[in-house]
Amino acid sequence: MSSGVVLRTRGIVKEFPGVVALKGVDFELKRAEIHAIVGQNGAGKSTFVKILSGVYTPTRGEIYVGERRARIRNVRDAKRLGITLVHQEATLAPNLSIAENMALAVYGMRGVILGRLRKAELLDLAKRHLERVKLRTDPRTKLGDLGVGERQLVQVARALAENADVICLDEPTSPLTTAEVGVLFEVMEELRKEGRSMIFITHRVEEVFRIADRVTVLRDGIKVFTSPVSETSPSEVVKHMLGRELDEFYPRRKIAEERTPAPPRLRVVSLTTASEGKGVDLRDVSFDLYPGEVLGVVGLLGSGKTELGKALVGMQRVVSGEIYVDGRRVRIESPADALRLGILYIPEDRRQEGLVLQLTVSDNVILPSVYRASALRLFRRTRYERSVAEKWIESLRIVPPRPDFKTSNLSGGNQQKVVLAKSLEAGVRVLVLDEPTFGIDVGAKVEIRRLIAGLADQGYSVVLLTSDVDEALTLSDRILVLVSGRVAGVLDNRGLSRERIIGMLGGRSG
Repeated sequence: MSSGVVLRTRGIVKEFPGVVALKGVDFELKRAEIHAIVGQNGAGKSTFVKILSGVYTPTRGEIYVGERRARIRNVRDAKRLGITLVHQEATLAPNLSIAENMALAVYGMRGVILGRLRKAELLDLAKRHLERVKLRTDPRTKLGDLGVGERQLVQVARALAENADVICLDEPTSPLTTAEVGVLFEVMEELRKEGRSMIFITHRVEEVFRIADRVTVLRDGIKVFTSPVSETSPSEVVKHMLGRELDEFYPRRKIAEERTPAPPRLRVVSLTTASEGKGVDLRDVSFDLYPGEVLGVVGLLGSGKTELGKALVGMQRVVSGEIYVDGRRVRIESPADALRLGILYIPEDRRQEGLVLQLTVSDNVILPSVYRASALRLFRRTRYERSVAEKWIESLRIVPPRPDFKTSNLSGGNQQKVVLAKSLEAGVRVLVLDEPTFGIDVGAKVEIRRLIAGLADQGYSVVLLTSDVDEALTLSDRILVLVSGRVAGVLDNRGLSRERIIGMLGGRSG
């Protein structure tokens, strides 16, 4: 084994009742390397790093740390070997302070209770490691008072306090904003310079090419591809993840040669908003949206895409301009007003804004139409709700097909399907979709894109807010390019080139 390799596995197999999650995975991690592991949901990514960090024990296979074969039976064994795991969602105690959480990780409950650390030492320990991850927060702050991004950085700081040489990051960017991801990547760059090695799990291929040195693809529990990032491409990585050619990643919707004469379902005239310092102000935004049409709204970060979506449903203050629905001028001051008019906005952050994660699939699907359901018998009817959920589960192929399944336990793609089911059950005719394929694995992206195309074919009108130029090109009838809150152009999509859109965006691809 090369002296530069700090961790290696050979033939790792993990069997659970009724399923083989990993099927003989060979892997190696070099010193001061960020090695990305990608794959669709169910590929075995999280299972693999949980084995390395002692959460699971392998059914078969060998793990080497440095030159020596290691036996990792639990998390304590892994930490003694310098391996720790940063979970996708923080596994910290929200009612304890940052300093207390870090002390627990380093010394355990017994050490803290016995006063192994004086308060001043405890705070100094936390402060030193918080500074290393660029988090200038009082270590006495309770974890529950921090944002999602800050909690993730606390987890990384805790790993450093444990003196970990190998840090496994299990989809750490999944709950983060774009700005928070940028901070996390800066921290990872610093740790690499210090000689730390990291295994970085993500389903966002673009992140691999921003931060990783090498990439390994798992598919159905099998390692199918490993390469230095500099010697491969996003399309090749996606092809290995999907097991098929990239053309299928962006299923192209057939655009009608001529539009059937019909008045616009939604007309927006000179819409201007005031974000009051909490976003981008829109200026004189105008467009028409027809029945059965997908209008792609393409813009980069700070373009005003999200503000436009929220303005259409009364979540952003409109200071001037007009909105017409089926030729009638309307006033939309709240999402409830929009829903009554058949318009529903599906936010980018489906977990925080689009779903009630602790409720079941059935409960979430019925939420927007709960009053309609209740009116039938003056109380919520379980049988009715279940039949509604089963209808959408079958139609949208939600997995697992169980109305009583807790939504928080679904994959990102299936959560997005539940949001769509909820919207369609509410009887909407205009869907405003904000980055509908963001944060889900590549296979789920394909399914969601096909669903959007199918909805347009059924007569729904769709406003597709996206930073993915290829997504807009393959799904939209027309494309509105939004730059800094203003319309740079509305383009017919027949024969439209990617280069023209990127040029209008300022020469940068989303």
